[in-house]
Amino acid sequence: MARIYNLTYCLSAFILFSIFTITTYAGTTGKLVGKVTDKESGEPVVGANVIVEGTNFGAAADIDGYYYINSIPPGVYNVTVSSVGYQKTRITNVVIRIDLTTRLDVELTSTAVSIGEVVIEAKQPLITKDLTSSSAIVTAEQIKAMPVENINQVINLQAGVVNGHFRGGRANEVAYLIDGIPVNDAFNNSLSLDVENNSIRQMEAISGTFNAEYGQAMSGIVNIVTKDGTQKFEGTISVYGGNYFSNHSDIFPNIDKFNLGGPRDFQFTFGGPTKLINNLTFFLTGRYYKDNGYIFGKRVYNTWDNRPYFPNPSDPNFYINRNTGDGAYVSMNPAERKSFNGKLTYNLPNWKFSYSFFWDDNWNKYYNHAYRLTPDAIKNHYRVNTINALQIAYYPSHNTFATLKLSANLNKYWGYLYPDPYDPRYVDPNQGSPLSNYTFYSGGNETDRYNRYTLTYIAQFAIESQLSKEHKVKFGADVKLNKLFYHWMDIRNLTEGQLDNQGNPIFTLGYSDPGTKYNDIYSGDGFRKPYELAVYVQDKMEYDIMIINAGLRFDYFNPNADLPVDIRNPLNNPNFPGAYERKKAGIEYQVSPRLGVSFPISDKGAIHFSYGHFFQIPSFENLYSNSSYIIDQTTSLSSVVGNPELKAQKTIKYELGLQQVLFNDVSIDATVYYSDIRNLLGMEILQTYEGFLFGRFINRDYGNVKGLIITLDKRFSNFFSAKIDYTYQIAEGNASDPFEVYYNNTADPPVESNKKTVPLNWDQTHTLNLSLTIGNPTDWTIGLIFNYGSGAPYTVEPRYTLGLRFENNGRKPAVYNLDLKANKHFNILGYEFNTFILVYNLLDIKNEYGVYGSSGRAGIDLNTKFAGPVIGLNTIEEYVINPSFYSAPRRIAIGFNVGF
Repeated sequence: MARIYNLTYCLSAFILFSIFTITTYAGTTGKLVGKVTDKESGEPVVGANVIVEGTNFGAAADIDGYYYINSIPPGVYNVTVSSVGYQKTRITNVVIRIDLTTRLDVELTSTAVSIGEVVIEAKQPLITKDLTSSSAIVTAEQIKAMPVENINQVINLQAGVVNGHFRGGRANEVAYLIDGIPVNDAFNNSLSLDVENNSIRQMEAISGTFNAEYGQAMSGIVNIVTKDGTQKFEGTISVYGGNYFSNHSDIFPNIDKFNLGGPRDFQFTFGGPTKLINNLTFFLTGRYYKDNGYIFGKRVYNTWDNRPYFPNPSDPNFYINRNTGDGAYVSMNPAERKSFNGKLTYNLPNWKFSYSFFWDDNWNKYYNHAYRLTPDAIKNHYRVNTINALQIAYYPSHNTFATLKLSANLNKYWGYLYPDPYDPRYVDPNQGSPLSNYTFYSGGNETDRYNRYTLTYIAQFAIESQLSKEHKVKFGADVKLNKLFYHWMDIRNLTEGQLDNQGNPIFTLGYSDPGTKYNDIYSGDGFRKPYELAVYVQDKMEYDIMIINAGLRFDYFNPNADLPVDIRNPLNNPNFPGAYERKKAGIEYQVSPRLGVSFPISDKGAIHFSYGHFFQIPSFENLYSNSSYIIDQTTSLSSVVGNPELKAQKTIKYELGLQQVLFNDVSIDATVYYSDIRNLLGMEILQTYEGFLFGRFINRDYGNVKGLIITLDKRFSNFFSAKIDYTYQIAEGNASDPFEVYYNNTADPPVESNKKTVPLNWDQTHTLNLSLTIGNPTDWTIGLIFNYGSGAPYTVEPRYTLGLRFENNGRKPAVYNLDLKANKHFNILGYEFNTFILVYNLLDIKNEYGVYGSSGRAGIDLNTKFAGPVIGLNTIEEYVINPSFYSAPRRIAIGFNVGF
């Protein structure tokens, strides 16, 4: 198998390199165009030189005075324009944005008018005429002013995004790219690592229909371009400390006193020339972050404690608690993170070489409400992600750009309470389990452990060319080779039910054998090795009356796996058909057309329309789950198997939008959209010939999303800027979770699956985001972010709806949040100092994200009236208050950064 895999890799790379020499990849650059004319006569200045300062990019004006410069990295530049007989003109603060065209028309003044060099500050237009679908571009300067610490916070501020869900899609329907290279974890299609804000040059979040160069996504694209080093040494150091501070001590005990012993953060950046080779620069970013968390348990019990003891079995009301804990508060959601990003860039007149390295090391624990009085019982989670990326770019002319990109993305996850699976501190899985409802564990510990490994090799070959003034064409292809492993196992008592000579239970530690759990992923040599191929063509046509983005994409996927010929005989029973017979899983391919059109109706307005088909292979954890097809031989439903023959999920998206300038520095953007979603991942319940039930993943779920987005944008002037995003959205489907059918059939009694669409779990009808920045960027600023969201759906318990069950027929309370960041700048001994205060959840609002089905509220469970007495050391009221149901309490941080 390994030899075949390596041969496939080599052949694929060779064929692609030989054939697809005219290919490209996801956009990481922008374009500068314009016309150079004589200021007095208005005639074109033929041959005028246009140079982007600090780069090797430039162009000469043609016979009509028109020029264009492709493939400029996003950012803010100064541009110089010169010609014989004219004063040199310098335009400052020219903004280049990912995938978009910046127009810069220049009027040159004759040398007969002696005024020296002309300096003009560029003014960014309020509307983007070549925007053919909804996207938001966030620059490094904007991120710096926001009260945000990570890229996920920035993403969730964009219109149409609710907790990582882009326009009503499932959370894993988003593609994340760093410098044009996909960085999704192939196991579950999530973002594999966090890029530090200090590394970001510019970020683009596309929530509308996206071009054919983007694939394996149905809801949205997040495209991040990182910084390069420059020809001068620059760096920053940032430090802060703080803590959580809340008066809600009934929910969050032990955080009612403010101190600086909570979250701590240290970051640095450093870049410049290496001095080893001319034009070889570097850029480094590092971060250390530690958070003791805000959810504390009380050590009433130690892990070796057990249930209360009944000295007289005939008297159930008299028992003796066996707790030995010291009563100390212990954090139950701490986290620690270390990261590093390094980038080497070597620039030549027609070549650019760069190597990037990303490393992300995380440790954390997740709160488990059942163990709140035994806080040492919860396991540790570890994650290490690395990306190595090599990029080679070739510029044969100012209108052609060719690239080769290679990357290796490695993701490792593992978790356990103790490193040694046979550590004697592990206790019987049933130890400390409660004897009554609304009762915490009285000892015991989490006993499961897991190990996950994903390695993805990516090769991209690229060229784009401005064939004429109107047409910029891209051809592209990429290949992905994946290698996956996942194993989960749980502790068990090897001598369960046996007694020693004194009649006491015998406990002998052991673990389930590999392959006996439904969520193992492995094959004969220990790994699954699927591979993918994509080819596309994209043409951007820019005319005076319209801009068209038209593209076509072809995706190919080979699961490289086999499965039983007869799925009803997974146990290979020789008495039934298909025993020991396997077949190769079929390949999957699809073609997706994309079209976007923008109609500039004036200098202050534009209308756009877009349409596209979008495909995505389901997550590999679902394709290969329980690849040995081990079925629990019981009459109850308890097993799940994967399906390597799953079809691609499909979304057809439509969008219509209007951009319009309302006043000086104020614009409005209104967009309506609709998505038709098919072939979503779901499940079917099957029965073996022996009568054993099991679940199997299939393409069965569907949904639709419709919405309206209105954005008002006031760019920075008169000491303030503001942006308001309002989203009205209805997201419906037959299931929110691929396991919905499985859960329904394990209920007692079983629940019938939905026959019609219902609100999805993340269906937030009204969403409002307000960003406000006030001040003088060279002196002081205050940044505020306010969020409002109407209540998400929940399912009311049938006993409170006359015995009838209607999924997601209730609404949780609305949620609000206000964050603040205040900065003050100083210049001390030539260094730029910035002190700041950062406050999350400034008003300390108790947003209720989790609720009880009986009441629709987080702290009220109407079912307590049916509860019996608690056999333990907690009250029912203490158990009902679950801190994980609420948003994080107020957090205050104070720090500084210095630039040099």
